[in-house]
Amino acid sequence: MEDNGNTPTINRGRLRWLASRHALLELDIVFRKFLDEHFDSLDEANLAVLEELLALEDHDLWEMISGRRECTEARWKELVGLLRAG
Repeated sequence: MEDNGNTPTINRGRLRWLASRHALLELDIVFRKFLDEHFDSLDEANLAVLEELLALEDHDLWEMISGRRECTEARWKELVGLLRAG
């Protein structure tokens, strides 16, 4: 995607790196599979959502992905569903 000055382009390499840096092994496993299966097909909007999810604390993120806590953010639901299905 070309940067027109209005919207920053998401750095895919940085997101891939962030997705592999968790304190919980469970998250590393889930994200490794998710990245292998879906990362290349994500558009800029979903990459931005992924960046938001990766900014969450590991335990909060795991609670949501594991289904122990409901995903209350509408914009996160699609990716959380893909992560859960992994």
